[in-house]
Amino acid sequence: MAYDLKKHRRLINWWMTWEDLNWPNHDGLERIKRRAEKAARAEVTTAILFGAHFRWDYLPYFTLLHDHIAAVAEELHKYGIELYDRHSVNLVHRYDTREEMRHVMLHSGPHLPFSPSREAAASWEYKGKRLNDWRMLDVRDDSVLYYPQYAAEGFCYNNPDYLDAYCDYVKNLVKDTGIDGLAAEDSDHYMHFMSCSCPHCRASFRARTGLELPPITDRSFWGNWANPAWNSWIDMRYDTGKEFLRRASEVLPEGFPLTTCGANSASYSVVGKACDARVFIEGGSNYVHSEMSGNTPPYKHDPVTANVSIPDRMVSFSHHQAVARENGIRSFSTGYGFTEPSANIIWAVNKVLDTDCLFSTLKARLGLPDHMLRELPDEADVIGRAFGFEKAHPELFGGESMGQVAVYFSGETRDHTFFGNLRRGYYPDYAGTLRALFAAGIGADTVFDIPEDAKKYAVTVLSSVVLLDQKLQDGIRNYVKNGGRVLISGPTPLPECESRWQLPSAPEPEQPEDFFDTIAYGVWHKNADWVLHTEVPACDAPSVWKRVADGIYYNPKRISEGAGEGMVELCEKYGRRSPVRVTASQGYLITAFETEKGFILHLLAGDYDTDIDHHLDEIRFHRSRVNFVNKAEPVGISREVLVASEISPRVFTPFNGEESAVCREAKGYRITLPEKTAYAILYFEK
Repeated sequence: MAYDLKKHRRLINWWMTWEDLNWPNHDGLERIKRRAEKAARAEVTTAILFGAHFRWDYLPYFTLLHDHIAAVAEELHKYGIELYDRHSVNLVHRYDTREEMRHVMLHSGPHLPFSPSREAAASWEYKGKRLNDWRMLDVRDDSVLYYPQYAAEGFCYNNPDYLDAYCDYVKNLVKDTGIDGLAAEDSDHYMHFMSCSCPHCRASFRARTGLELPPITDRSFWGNWANPAWNSWIDMRYDTGKEFLRRASEVLPEGFPLTTCGANSASYSVVGKACDARVFIEGGSNYVHSEMSGNTPPYKHDPVTANVSIPDRMVSFSHHQAVARENGIRSFSTGYGFTEPSANIIWAVNKVLDTDCLFSTLKARLGLPDHMLRELPDEADVIGRAFGFEKAHPELFGGESMGQVAVYFSGETRDHTFFGNLRRGYYPDYAGTLRALFAAGIGADTVFDIPEDAKKYAVTVLSSVVLLDQKLQDGIRNYVKNGGRVLISGPTPLPECESRWQLPSAPEPEQPEDFFDTIAYGVWHKNADWVLHTEVPACDAPSVWKRVADGIYYNPKRISEGAGEGMVELCEKYGRRSPVRVTASQGYLITAFETEKGFILHLLAGDYDTDIDHHLDEIRFHRSRVNFVNKAEPVGISREVLVASEISPRVFTPFNGEESAVCREAKGYRITLPEKTAYAILYFEK
């Protein structure tokens, strides 16, 4: 069977509930049939099953579970809809007290947290191997690592017995169920630098460095990015995740869709988790996933839920899109909502960067009784309008990015410098660069290499890149010789810039334990104080862009210190001219694509007035991650948009009833959008 890794998909989560585990059951089969029919009417192409998530907790029931999954796949296949299975490859729920048990059941409801007792778990085996022998160990004291946010433990994917067992399980899963893809999640370190000190990880470190893993009291090692052994430890943790996916991909059919979890692969938190989409693709994953945890768009009045701005969502997507583009595959992202207003924006956030949309409800995080949850809409009830529009207008989606500017992302700076691991370090400048360019309507793409010439990108931006080896420095000079221009800001090792930055070199925790992160509210991972609060002294030079060599411009200030405005001006001046471009708008984030038949501009509002169902919110018996957002109206946007183009645009506003007005002007077109237009697509047919 041939698998199409470039297919555009419209995805939903297919949630399994406790009721579904009463199987085989006539009523359960009827529910599956009705849901499959609704998914087909909503123009869904792919469903991703979520439930029995901590899969090894269901070891005694694999036969029943696989038969249920097979029944779901069979019904979906009748409508040409794919089914992927999504599960945690290594996490298992474990608790010692009634309080921990209640925490699991209330806060991890989507997992269907059916956990064995400690006594039962101690004897569980798979093919003669004890599951408890696979567990990750805590580097602080070699105890079994515990995840308070999930009341869980995790198996070390550097353990060969565990790897053999998981690969055997996956072969049986595919054979038993007929699934069309696999989302193998959690091959990363959710407790960050606390894991793992098991014998296999210690042996891997010893093989790389010739050293024993030091105790946490050794400040010359832990968090010392000037120590090559510490950087080897970081690289080893990435490589174990890569090797896990390589092994899993080898037992799957050739080309079988394989994805894994991921949120923001660019941020300062990535190194502790060892969770990077680029590394996962190198291992064998072939579909890039971003998860937009929390509310999209954000609801800004609840400190316990997750509320990330739309521009920041686009920044994290840009990195993942670069990974997909580099490998000739697709990416998708999961967004959570409960009503059509939020479903529409979640879909639009994906479309502006040409990612596939996985829309999902997250009812079991709402903290409401089951009888109320059953009355709330399912995915197919609220995403049909957006998915229907996408299917009806394939000409508006896809194509090649018309990025005028390349924004270089430095994995070396993120991974191998103290500066790259700080909240106020490298990431804010990389992210701020993209946000400024999106807001200015300048096409911007993340890149992982310096372009060879200026044919695709006339300008390349390096913001606070503090590690540039000789090959990259030579690449910059070669790119400039071939017509490109380079904009560099903040600390940099490039000699032409004569940077005088002095950066902090290592954390200074009062106690060794303070190097490690904590869990806030019993739910949220919280970075250590050195990550959150270490200050990077400001540069005392003025914020001025100067040409320091042919084609190279430098501002000693960082983007987060005010260098962004001048950077945008230089990009506007020297960036590759697009045949269609927005020259005036307010409040929109803008991207551009080209197909064989036309040019496409996407305009998405960056800010929203959101509200929630306050009655439901008041009767919640716990708070976790999301709110029931029922209003999402754009704010701070202009109705009039000016476009420089010789071609008259067709204007699409998928969520507005009235039409837009298009008027010819001397240098292009003036477009008057309907009121409260959150998302507009301008199509210029060649």
